[in-house]
Amino acid sequence: MKLICPVCKAQLAKYEKEAVCANGHHYDYAKSGYLNLLRKQSRSHGDDAGMVKARTNFLASGAYGFLREALCDITKKYNPSVLADLGCGEGYYTSLLKAEEKYGFDMSKDALKHAAKNDHSTQYAVASIFALPLRDACCEMVLTCFAPFAGDEISRILKDGGKFVFVTPGKRHLFELKELLYETPYENRITDLDTSLKLIDTQVIQNTFHASNEALMDLFMMTPYAYRTAEAGKEKLRRTESLDVTAEFIIRIYEK
Repeated sequence: MKLICPVCKAQLAKYEKEAVCANGHHYDYAKSGYLNLLRKQSRSHGDDAGMVKARTNFLASGAYGFLREALCDITKKYNPSVLADLGCGEGYYTSLLKAEEKYGFDMSKDALKHAAKNDHSTQYAVASIFALPLRDACCEMVLTCFAPFAGDEISRILKDGGKFVFVTPGKRHLFELKELLYETPYENRITDLDTSLKLIDTQVIQNTFHASNEALMDLFMMTPYAYRTAEAGKEKLRRTESLDVTAEFIIRIYEK
């Protein structure tokens, strides 16, 4: 196990329902199997149960299945022995990636409860991606999919020659949904990462899916649009029976 104590940085070992370090710090495994590595005085953040349910329902439709297949292909190509998914959510992508050891980190206990219950191939843990409880230089691959770029920590945990896979929305991602919600829809801005890691590959993948009203509402609830949209736009969405929507993603691969 590559996990370390978030307090003293000593190696963690599993004893029954706890992870314990040599200095006596204890962390509990939840019934579903995830490990809580936040300090007791810390308060968990992340997505709430409603957002987790919406995202789980939407992803189950298969609309983003083509992205999951692309990430599986990348993992097979580089064949990492240790992989970490930062901001893993419900484990939709993590669960199918192949590695001898896999770790998934997120701040949402609700998301990790779902992830750990349905995926026993990954050790999920509640932890900040900006303070990862992992050894230095222990990973051959790190994935960040729709989460912030934790550059310092990624550089720390990657081995020399290790790969960092960064997934962000493309310029036209969900543009039809934006046209429905806003009077002046906008393309997403794509920015370069400020990193010493070397960019070795960029892929832009796209697919159009047909979404029912129920799927549209789930999609809406799992995006920042749920907090940014005026009531008029929300009402228009509630009245829309179905919509063809473009999903576009940019996959960038970096090497340490």
